[in-house]
Amino acid sequence: MNELIINIEDLVHNINVIKSKEEENYTIIAVVKGNAYGCDLKQYVEILKDMDIEYFAVASYAEVIEFRKYFTDKLLLLTPYSDEKIVNDLIDKDIIFTIDSIRQAKIIDKIAKEKDKKIYAHIKIDTGLNRYGYKFNDIESIINTINNTEKIKYYGIYSHLSNSLAKNSKFSELQYKRFINVIDKLSENNIDFKLKHICNSSGYFKYPNMHLNAARIGSAFIGQATGIKTDLKKIGTFHTHITKIIDVKKGDYIGYAKSYKVKRNMTLAVLPTGYFDGIGKTLIEQRFMFKSKVKRLLIDTKKLFKKDYYTINNMNVIGQIGMHDVMLDITGKEYNVNDDLYFYIKPTLIDSSIKRVYKENNKKIVE
Repeated sequence: MNELIINIEDLVHNINVIKSKEEENYTIIAVVKGNAYGCDLKQYVEILKDMDIEYFAVASYAEVIEFRKYFTDKLLLLTPYSDEKIVNDLIDKDIIFTIDSIRQAKIIDKIAKEKDKKIYAHIKIDTGLNRYGYKFNDIESIINTINNTEKIKYYGIYSHLSNSLAKNSKFSELQYKRFINVIDKLSENNIDFKLKHICNSSGYFKYPNMHLNAARIGSAFIGQATGIKTDLKKIGTFHTHITKIIDVKKGDYIGYAKSYKVKRNMTLAVLPTGYFDGIGKTLIEQRFMFKSKVKRLLIDTKKLFKKDYYTINNMNVIGQIGMHDVMLDITGKEYNVNDDLYFYIKPTLIDSSIKRVYKENNKKIVE
């Protein structure tokens, strides 16, 4: 049976590396959206809690429901919901709201009054990502929101770096400057916040001067998206096995639509996995700047003249990856039917139907 292995020692190592970048009283908000970046929410959060991480964040109402099945810890909801039915339930689940408009704040405040319940929230500032948040130059709306709600305690304020993975830091620096200006303007109006944060994983590693007193860390826990070289270890080992070994001759075809014509005699292993499990998937190319398009065009042009293989442990996948089948070139290598294969893959790409297994010292701890 296929499984995704999470090495506990590597995860603990990454947590320690992240925590070492700041003082003991610094607040790390662990973002555990997307089923904890594909690592299984429950087991992942338990390890973070064992390592004294006490503050968490998710991206959706559904993720709040899942988190609250197991944990009562501080939970920041990153999406600013305003639907009254959802808000009502979120208040009952004791989450920390993200607020980005007067309208949303009034809805939350109204329901909180009906329940006679104090609500905690973080104000979101849009400094250039242009998604959620008060515009960085709309100080008046932020002040009006805070001064015209009774049941909401504005515990934090944050923004989101949009280009922190880029080599050029100018836009990140501009966003930070805008964010600090908002904080200063609000302070002049006697409005201050317990937590201030703008850094995501890459911002946290690249811009120590932007750390403030909190950061939202997500992908760095699994060794991803830091933007610079670090000591983090990549998390996620896919485990499958060989179900059959076949010999093919030069001129034979492999896969649907005769997608690959064999150029030499080969020995192939059949693996019982495929694109349904997430094998062969990549993040969708979404870079629209002219320079990025040119780079993408050059790469695609090279592929016209050079065969581009998907590889597993430096062995080429032959033909199209099927829904549940992968053909792997094992020519000249010593493999047998039922042999195990282990290879790194991003957990976020692996389907949720694949069992997550946590291991320590090469022994299964939980499944």
